[in-house]
Amino acid sequence: MGIINKLKINSIRQKKCFTLIEMIVVIATIGLVLPALFSIIFSILQQQVKIQRLSIVKREGDYVLNVMENTIRNYGESIHSATPPTESNKICQSSSLENASYFKDKFGNWFRFYLNTTNSISSESSVLNNGLPGSVSLNSSQTKITNFSIQCYRTSLYSPPVVNISFTIEYNTTSLRVEEKVTPLTYQTKVKLRSY
Repeated sequence: MGIINKLKINSIRQKKCFTLIEMIVVIATIGLVLPALFSIIFSILQQQVKIQRLSIVKREGDYVLNVMENTIRNYGESIHSATPPTESNKICQSSSLENASYFKDKFGNWFRFYLNTTNSISSESSVLNNGLPGSVSLNSSQTKITNFSIQCYRTSLYSPPVVNISFTIEYNTTSLRVEEKVTPLTYQTKVKLRSY
């Protein structure tokens, strides 16, 4: 009986242990699955970065366009090539397309939008910051703006001028890596000045 019990115990011990081949198969499987898993996780993180950057670009582009459109629509009365706004430097008198520089508001003050040296659209006004002249950047340093244009034209001689605003906004990065690039967004709108 002692020999039979010893054989049973030995066979039970052998069944509870892993063989060398089983260990090699497990290690090889883990070695194949882990790089694929890390690759998937890395790809998801890259896409999250792209989505976050695109969200920043879209949010700032919408904000810049909204501020310019509402300011011109609600306060713009006439368009001028220089400051102070006078009848002699008034533009958009005919149907031709002209570059707009300064807008005269209904209170006799002026304001303008321009692309500054840091690739940001700035708003400048004769009355800003509690009556002091100055300029304010409309987008943050996270984005840069190119191809900025404000043009005006008239549809007919007696109609108010129509202002055409367009610009391209993109994430401000110096990286050349494709996975870090975000497709630039182009904004364009038309605003008809109110007749006062």
